[in-house]
Amino acid sequence: MRKISYALVALFILFVTSANPVFASRILSVPTADVPNNALELDFIHHRGRSSLGAQFGFYPGLSGGLRQGFGDDRQLYVTLRAALVEETQSLPGLALGGELSLSRQHVYAVLSKQLGIPGLRGHLAFGLGRYSRGMAGVIYMLNPVKVKDVPTTSVFAEYDGQGISGGVVAQFSPELKASLAVSSDGASFGLSYKAVF
Repeated sequence: MRKISYALVALFILFVTSANPVFASRILSVPTADVPNNALELDFIHHRGRSSLGAQFGFYPGLSGGLRQGFGDDRQLYVTLRAALVEETQSLPGLALGGELSLSRQHVYAVLSKQLGIPGLRGHLAFGLGRYSRGMAGVIYMLNPVKVKDVPTTSVFAEYDGQGISGGVVAQFSPELKASLAVSSDGASFGLSYKAVF
């Protein structure tokens, strides 16, 4: 099974070839209210001993759908859906409904996202059913919003994912490619995300 996981990660990295702007559909495990428009986002996440590979496509303004395959002890194939109900403004948070549905497990949530006072600081709050039943919350702060030479834009984050608290750093290497590294009581976590706009 490990060989298949490594092969999928290698294929995912090889797919990273075109250039387009990025949105943030999640911090590490906490979702956001951001929904891609005419964009495909691919990601690999290893968090709390579980790995998953996902693809999410924004097929209509405010609507996206995709697939997520779990590895390890959660070998489920999920259909993923997200719909933005309210777009974030200066006075109102963004609101989206989403779900991760398999034949044996259903995880459904509502999420609020809002810039919190100072530029570069955003908060996210999610509640729902399944793995979202305990609630999730996260904050992310962009340290250097402008990329200088070969230094990626960098953000720090802290999140509660219903199981515990984790914190770490997100490096945006290009408008298309970002990587996350975090620590929690369960050890190290990481993620890799790529976005292509059509």
